Amino acid sequence: MLAKTILNVASRIPWDRVIELAPTVAEKATTLWNSIKNKNKPVSVDESSEYTSYSMELSESDLLKARLVRLEERVVSLEEQIQLSSELVKTLAEQNTLLVQRIELHRIRLFHQLLLFAGVAALLAGMVLYLFIR
Repeated sequence: MLAKTILNVASRIPWDRVIELAPTVAEKATTLWNSIKNKNKPVSVDESSEYTSYSMELSESDLLKARLVRLEERVVSLEEQIQLSSELVKTLAEQNTLLVQRIELHRIRLFHQLLLFAGVAALLAGMVLYLFIR
């Protein structure tokens, strides 16, 4: 009975919508994962990282400008990651909302079936009792 109920609920899930959104979710998740994986290495922004050989030739102002450029690039990268994350979360939230709505609908239907079966059981018990008394 439980397996039948689970199969019934699973058959009523809007799989076409879930399947329709699945590639989008997978694509966004892959893009987000790749961007985080590639950017996960700590970025050093000290002036000794790239310009050590040129430190004699570059002024302090030039080193600060180069450091500022690297920081700006990092900020842009982080903003892109935030945008990807928000799109992924939005898509997952839409799927979650659809699934929750369907589960709630099936919960209500299951409760109605329970009431119906309880009524039928009470009716049958009454009929059996009537037959024994008679």
